[in-house]
Amino acid sequence: MEHVNFHMAEMVKEKNLENGLQKTLDRAKSSQESVLFSYSFRFEVRDLLPILTHPADKKNTIRTYWEQPSRGFSFAGLGSILRFQQLETDNIQDINEKICDIIQKGISVTDNSLIGPRIIGGFAFNQYEGADNTWENFPRTRFLIPECLGTSTDDGTWLTISRIVHPNKKLESLIDEFTRTMIYYENRLPVILPPISRVSVDKFQDVPDQATYNQTIFSVLGKIKPGQLEKVVISRSHHVKVGRGFSSVSAMQVLRNAYPKCTSFFFSFPGQGTFFGSTPERLIRVKNRFIQTEALAGTIARGNNMEEDRILAETLMGSHKEREEHNLVMEQITRKLEHIIPDIQYPSSPRILKLKNVQHLQTPITGKLENDEHILDLVARLHPTSAVAGTPTDKAMNVIGEMEAHDRGWYSGPIGWINDKGDGEFYVALRSALVKDEEAHIFAGGGIVSESHPDKEWEETELKLQPIISALSGGQI
Repeated sequence: MEHVNFHMAEMVKEKNLENGLQKTLDRAKSSQESVLFSYSFRFEVRDLLPILTHPADKKNTIRTYWEQPSRGFSFAGLGSILRFQQLETDNIQDINEKICDIIQKGISVTDNSLIGPRIIGGFAFNQYEGADNTWENFPRTRFLIPECLGTSTDDGTWLTISRIVHPNKKLESLIDEFTRTMIYYENRLPVILPPISRVSVDKFQDVPDQATYNQTIFSVLGKIKPGQLEKVVISRSHHVKVGRGFSSVSAMQVLRNAYPKCTSFFFSFPGQGTFFGSTPERLIRVKNRFIQTEALAGTIARGNNMEEDRILAETLMGSHKEREEHNLVMEQITRKLEHIIPDIQYPSSPRILKLKNVQHLQTPITGKLENDEHILDLVARLHPTSAVAGTPTDKAMNVIGEMEAHDRGWYSGPIGWINDKGDGEFYVALRSALVKDEEAHIFAGGGIVSESHPDKEWEETELKLQPIISALSGGQI
């Protein structure tokens, strides 16, 4: 009986695929334009991270990953059937229009309305390319649709195979090619993670070094004036040699285990580098026009025991400097959103977000979107927040351009995904590193306000660097 049911299910699957491809081909022919087709089916696997170890043309396959352990949500992508990117301009309107167009015209066959293709990608923090060559081959902006996408929710796991259907294709060859692609991925997807690779990590360079960093902070403090320039976020990077045994999949295992409340992310672009990390800061989430964002600013260490941890949390909550920094972020976000979200909601005081090595002040902000802005419009509206730039933003960005000699690249830029309904979620790429040529460039930053002190700021950034240094070593440090 089970064999008959399986056979019936396969027949239905084939028929759904054929009908979907026929419909897509008809649409492509009538518009004389290429159309996105995606086909999703259940896949019995509990963990998607092993997919990143898929043998598919190892040197040339783009690999992407996103996981929120506390929400039971993750996805893993292999390959890319379509890329939207700009290497020169910071105008995202062009990419926005192309993404909206491809989503609206595309056809998705699925048994779950929440499952389908996703457009995944991100932006550099700004267009300044720095005096270094750290990010020279990495695109300033890139979004892509994976050829094979695994999506895991509390309801199960699905594979989504996508391709672009051209008007001049024949249905029979389309079915044949698509079926072959499905089999290629489905039959070869790894389901077991290799052991965590523990490697030595050689910390060899701070950019800038501590003396230069201290001078920079003193210079910034000289520019801060109440009512004119309240806060500037200054970042630094830390260069690390990673051995040949380094595994980015091991690093992702360490991060998701250590930071279940954070969003772990991974973008591996062959020949350009692998950018990964685990961030606590959501920029914007949109679902059915309902938006969720947050203010996240103000940091202190975790305690060695419960009592010490409680005292540190109270110190953070009672700190005039940290509360002031938090309020600046809060005010900026609400000011940017209040005229498109009239009934904006947030609690009167922040809560404590406890992570493994630090605790932050966090205030959730929610509301219903009153206009038809796309999620990328909201990203452009909110980025950069004062948590990664300063207050007021334009003046702070000028100071950053003047004072930071290095290129932030995608560090502190918006990263995220958009689905075929236009819903999506973007985070700020914090606690992150770019790995290329057996070198890791780790980034961290801190908000400089009138009460800041260089030594304390250096200590805070050291704390923020630790999670990624530990992940690079396979969790040894």
